[in-house]
Amino acid sequence: MTRLRCVTRRRAELRQRLAAAALGVLAAAVLPGCGTAPQPHNAAQQAAIAASQSAARLLARGDLAQARAQYERALAAADSVEDFALVGATLLNLALLHGRAGELAAGHARLDRILAAPQRYGAALQAQAATRKALLFLDAPDADAALAWADKAQASCAAPCELGAVLANLRAHLALQRSDFAMAVQLSSVAATLAAQGAQAAEQANALRLQGRAQSRLGQTEAAAAALAQALAIDQRLGLPERVALDLLHAGENEQRRDRAAAAREFYERALVVCQAAGLVPTAEALRIRLAALPVIAPPRP
Repeated sequence: MTRLRCVTRRRAELRQRLAAAALGVLAAAVLPGCGTAPQPHNAAQQAAIAASQSAARLLARGDLAQARAQYERALAAADSVEDFALVGATLLNLALLHGRAGELAAGHARLDRILAAPQRYGAALQAQAATRKALLFLDAPDADAALAWADKAQASCAAPCELGAVLANLRAHLALQRSDFAMAVQLSSVAATLAAQGAQAAEQANALRLQGRAQSRLGQTEAAAAALAQALAIDQRLGLPERVALDLLHAGENEQRRDRAAAAREFYERALVVCQAAGLVPTAEALRIRLAALPVIAPPRP
């Protein structure tokens, strides 16, 4: 009985880790236009842009502490000359960083500064801040607040809305959470189309991953395998290890639903190698548990 409770608890922990990883990837989405700014005209603007570019490189390597320090330098430089476009872009990037670190209250505080001053930051930054709010609430998780802020973002986003794919993916993820798999497929398909039209490759991969997960839960495993393979190809091309690992993990889940244990093991082992190479410790641990639960296939007799 004790061993059964232990196994059940480990499986529950695994589900929580995988759910948290999936949420984190969506909520870490880079919004269209984030981090962009006009050409610098003075030393303060040059310093802000240089610090932001350095922070982006550090964030891509997973160095959150140094990335934050550089973004804080960028914010101070932009604030010193009241360059509201640069300030807004930096606040959005800081909110993204806080979300990556699980510091949701700090992320909301950065966004509230934009939302509280529409006369300074303009409609585009307001829409981006509302979208980032929705994504932070998705990570909370607070589905009602996430949807409310997604609606606000949609209402304030001028057509053609660059945020359409991100918002459709957010709604698809929420549909997946409440087991409305058909709606998740529909919304993620819309998101994939919008992302492709807007040349938003990372968001297109997010949409395809969500689509594949929902199709798999509906029993549409062939279609799911195709969608997940497309997401994997994009994420590999973009060089995004965390997303590559999730693509492989969900492909393994799909193979398990097809009763193909050997194929599932292959995907999980590939995902584990990616996680180990990229230092994705929690996901690697979850994959080891998943691999240990697979049946051992005896080699063929000579």
